[in-house]
Amino acid sequence: MLVAGIVLGLIALAIYALARTSTVTRGTGTSLRRTASSHVNVNGSPKRAYPTMEAAREVARQQSASTSQTMSAYKCGTCKNFHIGHS
Repeated sequence: MLVAGIVLGLIALAIYALARTSTVTRGTGTSLRRTASSHVNVNGSPKRAYPTMEAAREVARQQSASTSQTMSAYKCGTCKNFHIGHS
């Protein structure tokens, strides 16, 4: 039983490490997650849609300056509006 737990832990660690080092990135104008969850923040509230890339970039710049997290703007492949998210 202990060996099975260790093996499962190692598999989970390997999957986590592979996901963290993946070369797949969100390119300009695309969304990696084209699901309803791509329109929801971590706290469950809907992401705000901006009508232009410039508007989204300005808000991302302001939020990056006021927090220690880098934010970026991107065009949503689902709704075709612009959102901001963590870089």
